[in-house]
Amino acid sequence: MKNTVLKTIAAAATFCMVTVGSVAVQAAPIVDPGLGTGNQYRLMFRTSVTMDATSSNIADYNAFVTGVANANATLASLGSTWMVVGSTTTVDARDNTNTNPFTETGVPIYLLDSTTKIADNNADLWDGTIDAFVNRNENGDLFTGGSVFTGTQGDGTGFPTGELGSAAFTFAGLPNATNSAWVSASAPANTTQLTFFAISGLIEDGVAQSSAIPEPGMLAIFGLSIVGLGIARRRKANK
Repeated sequence: MKNTVLKTIAAAATFCMVTVGSVAVQAAPIVDPGLGTGNQYRLMFRTSVTMDATSSNIADYNAFVTGVANANATLASLGSTWMVVGSTTTVDARDNTNTNPFTETGVPIYLLDSTTKIADNNADLWDGTIDAFVNRNENGDLFTGGSVFTGTQGDGTGFPTGELGSAAFTFAGLPNATNSAWVSASAPANTTQLTFFAISGLIEDGVAQSSAIPEPGMLAIFGLSIVGLGIARRRKANK
């Protein structure tokens, strides 16, 4: 499986290069949707390169989509973490991508064209419908048709017996669907070569962020802990 990942990453680097005369250049995806200063968001794309779904290790798929993303200089310059929108028997897509609406609210998710919003937040991503087709690749180019391996149901959890790395088949979605079929429309053999959906980490004004801003509840807890620390220090000083 590792050799397959390395080969597909190398293919991604080659595929993303476009020759103009004797100069090799890359298409430039748009990574800042122009929301204004201080607004945070995430980015999503469909890989232009294919791979099978025989591995049961989610890290293999994360490495694959990261390699595809970083084969484009613009995406590589973001310095973002990229995760596959996919589920194995041990990891759900919504947890792998940090989009579980039960653990964090999340931020808007956009394609690489500066205008197309896929979802308003995590709950919107996994409520059974999305706002637009996930039909642009890592270069920002339209890439329609075909299927995309996910192993996932519309709520972001793994599709029982059809996850990535399952025994015989893996559920796949459609890039031209906005209902739950965007992640679960068919169940091809997991040895089939298909594309994958990838999502970035948190980004602000075209710059990747190391971590998400704490939820209001977490900020309150943090504030109380600081107050408690101050009281403890004063008590120690008065002894």
